[in-house]
Amino acid sequence: MAPTVRMPRRERRAQLLGIATEVFRARGYQGTSMDDIAAAAGVTKPVLYQHFTSKETLYTEVIDVLGASLLEVARSLRDVPGPPQARVEEGLRRFTEMVEVENTLRLFTGRGDVSEEIEQQVAGLLDALALEVAGVLIAYRDVTPAHARVIGRTMIAIAQSTARLAHEAGDEASREDLLRTTTALVVDGLTGFALREDAPAPAE
Repeated sequence: MAPTVRMPRRERRAQLLGIATEVFRARGYQGTSMDDIAAAAGVTKPVLYQHFTSKETLYTEVIDVLGASLLEVARSLRDVPGPPQARVEEGLRRFTEMVEVENTLRLFTGRGDVSEEIEQQVAGLLDALALEVAGVLIAYRDVTPAHARVIGRTMIAIAQSTARLAHEAGDEASREDLLRTTTALVVDGLTGFALREDAPAPAE
């Protein structure tokens, strides 16, 4: 019988981090225990604790990795050619695909009862992501950094909602119509939609 090949520590740690990410995505922070992660990884809990001293430590690393992935997606939008509409639509498409498949933003916006340190970590990552996302629009508009933060946070929420609706859409045509509608709302507000002929006249 051939001897069992032991996985190098670095590879084992990366493997455990990846599995923990999937479990956290599926169950959230409060719904996940170290026992759950160890069972999903096929290791004992002592082995898991050899690499991560607590669930909070493990969660912190998961947030760091996912935050880096989201920031990479946001930064890539700077290279999308065309007007703001094209960039916003492509951004919504990329975020929708990432969030819908991996439920990533759930770990940022539905965290549950975590420590103040994790709250601050997540807030910092969300602010950085918000500024990157808002940068797609403020490159064409005179917007202050404070306003950009608000716009970016709002767009993150819109991306989540769009992903949820896209998941429920019956076909690809419906998904594309959803993306176009959301893009029009983000870029032009309600002025991006034609005024009804029977619309009431504005008050003077």
